[in-house]
Formats: sequence, structure tokens, C-alpha cells
Amino acid sequence: MIKLYANNEIDKRKWDSCVADFQNGLIYAYAWYLDIVSPNWSALIKDDYKAIFPLPIKKKLGISYISQPLFTQKLGLFSVNDLEDVKSFLKAIPKKVWIRSLQIHNQLDNAKTKDNFELDISDDVEEVRKKYSQNVKRNLKKTVQHDLQIKKCESSALIQLFKENKGKEVAELNSKAYSTLLELLDKIQQKEKGNCLGVYKEGKLISAAFFTNCLKKSVFLFSASNKTAKEIGANHFLIDTYIKNFKKDSLILDFEGSMIPSLARFYASFGAEKKCYYLIEKI
Repeated sequence: MIKLYANNEIDKRKWDSCVADFQNGLIYAYAWYLDIVSPNWSALIKDDYKAIFPLPIKKKLGISYISQPLFTQKLGLFSVNDLEDVKSFLKAIPKKVWIRSLQIHNQLDNAKTKDNFELDISDDVEEVRKKYSQNVKRNLKKTVQHDLQIKKCESSALIQLFKENKGKEVAELNSKAYSTLLELLDKIQQKEKGNCLGVYKEGKLISAAFFTNCLKKSVFLFSASNKTAKEIGANHFLIDTYIKNFKKDSLILDFEGSMIPSLARFYASFGAEKKCYYLIEKI
């Protein structure tokens, strides 16, 4: 039986064990992750946590609604096997809760699809590099001339680099969103499930990215770079170095998108394959 649980009714230790144990678990579904990006989230749970479905519910002017949280590409149904029907869980969402937007990993007929790109990094780096486009290979050769260094950097430095170079173009990232992001990245590092890496040229940070690393998958969660980085191939160098030195036991590098053509081409140039996830909207 599927039952709706309020946030304070969820056994979060048991919940996180399920996310870790289920084959389709994603980092976004951990309770500690949801607590940051969607405080007071609720959940649909079946038969003592054999299947779980997080609901990022918000309330405004007395209206309860579901809205996909920032920094959370997809949620959906997570279960001990693939026999569970996502439609039965969607039907179990109370009628009074409006689905403004919900992105799920489960296939759903007649839903809008969004593009994601995933790169198989299970082989050693030399095999992975065979998938790179000529453009990626040229950019990697270019970086040799610039004596670039890659090392761990502070999440706050990554966010500041983003603000300085891209921030004004992304309206939804306000001061509250940046505060949430910093809290999230710090928590992921505290849980030892990811790190922030930066590319430095002559001691100055020019490119940085936060990679999560858990559940046999790395996620390219948040990144930033300046004009210099783009000109000398620093972003290509960062991703290649991550695959070579930092992937640990990850089998997949998930680029988290994108529907933006230029970014889609960039991710595909590493040999990443397009995968779909699903958007539910009820206006």
C-alpha cells in the first residue's frame, strides 16, 4: 500500500539506506540532500520502504504545490526492483497538491522529455579518450602550453567565479539560492560524496567544478569558468583530469544536461550519450 508521509514521519536513516541499496538510487534522493534543497519535503512510501517517491512540496498562500528544487536534476520512484509502476505513485499524490513541475528519472508515456548526457568512464582513461572528438583533443594539447594546475578548491570560490562570469544571466540564482548551494556543496563534502576542483593559471582560479561521487556515478553538479579558461581549453582539461585522477569507483560521468545546444555539443564532444528524463507539469 502506498502511503503519504509528512517530513517528520519519515525514518530518514531507513530512507537513506534504501537510496544507497536500490539499483536506481541517485544522490538527489538522499534525505540529507532533500533537507537542504527542499525543506519539509514529503514522500510516498510503499510497504515499509520497499519503494519510495520524494515529493518536494512547498506551500504559498495556503496552496500546496510541487516544484522541482534547484540543484536537483531529477527525482522520481526508487524501488528494490523495476516492477513498481510510477503511474500508481503519481495517482497517489493528493488532489489538493498542484504539480507545478516535477522531473523524474522513470520513463513516463506522454510526458515531456529533457536531455541529459552521460559518459561511460568505467574503462581506464586511455580507452575513454578514444571517444573524445578532435576538438577536445586539440584543446587538451593547447593546455600543455599554459602550465595549468588542478587542485581542490573551496566551494565558495567556485560560486564566486560563477557570479563574476555568468551570474547576471541566471535570474533564478539569487542570494538565497547561492546560500542553499553553498550549504549543499559543504554537506556533500562532509558526507565524503564529492569535491570541488579548480584549474589555476599563474595562481589564479580560472575554471572550477563540483563533482559528486557516489552510487557508482559522478555528477558534474555545478561549474564556472572565465573567458581565459574557455580560450585555452581549461574546461576540457578539468574534465579529462577528473576522469584520469579523481573518478574513484564511478562508472558513469553524468553531465546533467543540457537542453542548451552549445552545452549539449560540449558534453557530447567527450563521447557522452544522450539520455532522457521526464518533466511533469500540470498548469
